Amino acid sequence: MFLLSFRFRDGVALRKYPSNFPVTFTAVVVRTAASLCSRVGGFNHCRLPRHTPSSCDGSRGPPPVDSLLRDRARFITGCSGNSESSPTPGPSPATTARPTAGSCVSVSPAELEHSYDPVKVTWHESVKEGDIIAFSLKNKSDPFQGDAFRIILSALDDSTNEYQLNLVNPRGGGYTVSYRTADGTEVCSTDLTFAQGDDEPTQAYVTVVGDDNLQVHWVSASSEQGSVSHQRPGTTTPTRYDETSRPRTYNGQDMCSALAIFIGFRDPGYFHSVTIPNLEPGSVITIHNAASVSRSFSPHPRIPASDPTRHSVALLGDLGVNGNHISGAHGLGTMEFPPPDPSPSLVHLQENERLRLTILYGDLAYANGYGIIWDQFGAEMEDRFAMRTPFVTSVGNHEYVSTGNPEGWYPDFGNYDQLDSGGECGVPFSHRYPIGDGSKANYWFSFDFGLVHYVMMSTEHNYLNGSAQHQWLEDDLASVNRTKTPWVIVTGHRAMYQTCKGFQLDQEVAEHLISDVGPLLTKNRVDVFVAGHYHLYERTAAINGVVHVLAGSPRLMEGPCERMKTPWYRKGLLTHGYVELDVVNSSLLNFTYWGYNATLGSITVQDAFYVSKP
Repeated sequence: MFLLSFRFRDGVALRKYPSNFPVTFTAVVVRTAASLCSRVGGFNHCRLPRHTPSSCDGSRGPPPVDSLLRDRARFITGCSGNSESSPTPGPSPATTARPTAGSCVSVSPAELEHSYDPVKVTWHESVKEGDIIAFSLKNKSDPFQGDAFRIILSALDDSTNEYQLNLVNPRGGGYTVSYRTADGTEVCSTDLTFAQGDDEPTQAYVTVVGDDNLQVHWVSASSEQGSVSHQRPGTTTPTRYDETSRPRTYNGQDMCSALAIFIGFRDPGYFHSVTIPNLEPGSVITIHNAASVSRSFSPHPRIPASDPTRHSVALLGDLGVNGNHISGAHGLGTMEFPPPDPSPSLVHLQENERLRLTILYGDLAYANGYGIIWDQFGAEMEDRFAMRTPFVTSVGNHEYVSTGNPEGWYPDFGNYDQLDSGGECGVPFSHRYPIGDGSKANYWFSFDFGLVHYVMMSTEHNYLNGSAQHQWLEDDLASVNRTKTPWVIVTGHRAMYQTCKGFQLDQEVAEHLISDVGPLLTKNRVDVFVAGHYHLYERTAAINGVVHVLAGSPRLMEGPCERMKTPWYRKGLLTHGYVELDVVNSSLLNFTYWGYNATLGSITVQDAFYVSKP
């Protein structure tokens, strides 16, 4: 027996449950669903897939709470064979034959050389409605025992019997790949393993540290200190940089709510970091841990402070991971393919050769308590851009906000007393994306890159007048050397200004950001404030000298909204995209919003503007 505490707005309820905790699971799902919906006031506005049935009965849109309860057991093994429709929409394939054991599913290659290498899955050509290919973790010692990934066969063209996807090396021996029917019956299975084993350095990214250095981070099952090999162009012998700090990890009890502790938790491995000097163009680095080695990478170098080299920066918030909704499909930690949310803007970002820096200001993976989602997110970031340019992140509500957070901030306004992080309370985020060696959590910081001084503030911690963060922000902005960095850009997850109606609690937060942080921006001549949180794009005219940019829809998107009429509104779009900041020189910044054009079926320029000074 163990004791769980669920902290609601109207008090604290204590319940005892046995170790298999089926009732606990149900309670957490309901509380989480309610939390995700409370920002807008009802289930009609939940951040759940809008065009995919959310329950086994095939109904579209967010399910009511009783549907979540009914579907909980069925989702673990697949929807009931009595359902009248499939878990996800799609063409009905042929139903003339059933898969046979030993021949119904195969993977190629059966052993992947590296994490996130492509794997092709092939199945019997004739399937029935509701059949799936499921990837479950071979490691059975963690609380999370659901499917990590699923291929929904009825969502594919019925002329195909194969699908290619990229999966993280999950440690623990890889995956069991199973063909299951709609009622959860396993017809056959095979294994998918990784040649580098559990110690493989995975989920790597390079970021800025100090005045002019870089830092390489990665995840491995090994607790041994690792190293980074750096081979400069034109040389044959690499230089080795050893890890000097102890690798870090966390366990379920470090977090603060049942979902993250008892349901979604899996051993996260160890988090490593090595500081290296700035790179030269064309340098190649590899990561070594125990007997395993990463693939090779060639990141762009950091552009030092005051360097006038023209370059571009990607600005985005609220990213998520391929195949994921909020905390997995149906809120149970499982990622589904084909992906429910499109990501053409990320393909464009990945192929944008002008970029030299990527900034992600909060709501990274939407893991919401599920460790496997963090792992897959890290692998996708490594592959897309996090080892191509320096990658800088900051915290959002889906990393930090939770009821019962011993270090949480619960003002008498807004929506900070919610389960947005699924009870993670910043623990996975601060270990996976730390500042420096990660020995302590640091949620606000600044750095220089070229002609710009960037400030990464936390809107999830106290920013009011008199707070530690407010004092730090005031001191940081006052100390900027405008000769070296004539431009100052501040980012935070939550926006000060947006025009969509219906976000009352978020509007309360915005009003306090405006009243307490806004004057600091004006006083210190900040040029631009960039934020996300709302899954849309907007920009303002200069307000007290500061242009506000909201870009939070690279993969997820709000529904249509009625806009408030304001004198400062300049542009608003409901489309997937990201902002490209072009740092031209000390007098001119160009901004381009690359958004998805549904008519053309491609990413195009949806908005463009500039900020200039004498």
